[in-house]
Amino acid sequence: MIILFFCLADAPVLTIPRTVFVDGRIVTSESRLAWPDDALVRIEDRDGELVARFDRPIAPARLAAFREAAGDAIGDLRWNDDSLVLRPAAGWTMRWRQTGPVVALAFSPPADGALLEAADDSASDAELAAIEADVAAGYPGSALRAATSLAQRYPADRRAARLLADTRLAQGDVRGAARAYRALAADDLTARRTIAAAAGSASIGVTARDGSDLAQTEFGARIDAAVGGTLDVGGGVRHLVSSGATAAPTERSGDTVVDASLAAAFDGAVRIQLFASAAIDDAVTGGGARITAGAADAQFRATLSRHMPDYSTPAQVLAGGYLSRALIGVTYRLTPGVVAQGDIGAYRYGLANGSGASDTIVASAGVDYLIRRQFPALGLTYRFDAEYVQRMHLGADRLAVIPLATRENHTIQGLASGAIGAVQMTALAGWTVDRFGGDGPTASLGLAAPIAVAWRVEGSGGITSIARQGFAGRQLYARALLTRSLGDTQ
Repeated sequence: MIILFFCLADAPVLTIPRTVFVDGRIVTSESRLAWPDDALVRIEDRDGELVARFDRPIAPARLAAFREAAGDAIGDLRWNDDSLVLRPAAGWTMRWRQTGPVVALAFSPPADGALLEAADDSASDAELAAIEADVAAGYPGSALRAATSLAQRYPADRRAARLLADTRLAQGDVRGAARAYRALAADDLTARRTIAAAAGSASIGVTARDGSDLAQTEFGARIDAAVGGTLDVGGGVRHLVSSGATAAPTERSGDTVVDASLAAAFDGAVRIQLFASAAIDDAVTGGGARITAGAADAQFRATLSRHMPDYSTPAQVLAGGYLSRALIGVTYRLTPGVVAQGDIGAYRYGLANGSGASDTIVASAGVDYLIRRQFPALGLTYRFDAEYVQRMHLGADRLAVIPLATRENHTIQGLASGAIGAVQMTALAGWTVDRFGGDGPTASLGLAAPIAVAWRVEGSGGITSIARQGFAGRQLYARALLTRSLGDTQ
């Protein structure tokens, strides 16, 4: 992917007084962008913005001469080794002609003094409000594009710069938002928390779940740290204590798993993560990759993993196990109040000793409908969660080595959410029906609260009747997590 957008650079001021150009009939003499004689240059005009792509870069001295000649006529000029973007200043018009590797440009100033003064004006309240409305409606991708354009048009407007930072945060770009807050010297609580979180985080947590076939408690600790401007490196350890309904004479007391990851975020909301895990007690080691592209309102995702340590069935708890997965999915916001998502893929369950595996096809989908945005926000959700058994490996006794069951859950829930002071609350309640047998209530309550600048506590729990392998029938679950940001809290 060609990255077109770099940081803004200040343009030098023309030595000719600005009042000379109040008369729109006066046009600046042509300025030239000249690439090497053997360069191949392609020019595109995108709504008054000139985009050049080339196979040999333009000399820095020639770029400096062009900027000196054009001066205040330039609104935005950015380049890298194979592309260049040029936009005239607000109120100015630009004409160009190309002769081989040379592009000649002529700039016309505003027709009158009022328009010239408007070039230095700040963003209007209507423009700012429109972007804020996009964020509130759940369109962070389009809001970020609009906020970026607005900040480029009004580089001296702190409101536009702050809105760009807030929009980056809404899209999940914590590191980009932190850079913007630092540039503004923002000192409010949101900015300080974002700057602290951009450096990474350390967390400890516990999760407990209890079903009819299996009960587990998982204790975990993890650290994720930012490296440079793009990478995040993480690692952690988990310890699982399991007990299952089995006739085996011995029970495992616990399993310890070590995790590691390397993630990179690229321009265009593309994120790639490589991860690996190793079960210390069973010598099961695996890894995989995950990619997501797009903002939350229009996102594609894919996951591919092999031989990851897994204890989701009683057989795997007893003998040690692994899980390999291949998944693809999309999320798309149909309207401001309706979001749909879907995922499909394949699972392979296996044992640590390699004595056979079982294969399934998995699918999930959902629709969220927001009825009311004000506190408390109210909505309805539908979830489809299914797993279809394709093959089960049989042992010498002609019984499945890893017994699995086909399931197809349909769940409808009501949702209520909102902030009570600094505490964010989300509650859901509804009913689940499994097409292959069984139904029951599904309900949950989640709470999240920041503490000072660097600390955050989260907790959730509830009851679910969504059947899963190893957790058939009604289940209870609870989760608690304490997180500490690694960045400067001053």
